[in-house]
Amino acid sequence: MRYLLTILIVLTLAGCNPGDEAQTAKSLAGGEKVWVFAQFNVREETDDLESYYYYAQISKSLYEAMANNEVSSGFIYLESVRYWGEDDLVHEYRDSQNSGEIIFRIENAVKIDLVTAEPIAGQGLEQFEEPASKKEQQAELEATKV
Repeated sequence: MRYLLTILIVLTLAGCNPGDEAQTAKSLAGGEKVWVFAQFNVREETDDLESYYYYAQISKSLYEAMANNEVSSGFIYLESVRYWGEDDLVHEYRDSQNSGEIIFRIENAVKIDLVTAEPIAGQGLEQFEEPASKKEQQAELEATKV
């Protein structure tokens, strides 16, 4: 019986990278969060590739591990999820049907960008644009460098 249990455990771990799985499981436990914009490509049952784009909070330690190529498989837990609507506005993913949280496989992540500010639901791209005074200051700095 013990021999059978050992074989079962070895076969289970052979299908994944235990280090990555442990790292991602640890990052789900809490800690500091960062805002990201993430793209995931997921193969559907029809073999079509479906792309998903979300703003969300994720574990800072997981983000750093992914950015440093220390983890390449496992799960990524998205919290406070927001998405771009057809009306070019940011919307909350949370509603009467959805909790506002999603879990994806890290292997499906195509792009994850760190976002410096929390995306505000009901607003569009203008919330990410720099104020005019900052743009003017930047233009002046560029002009003096030449």
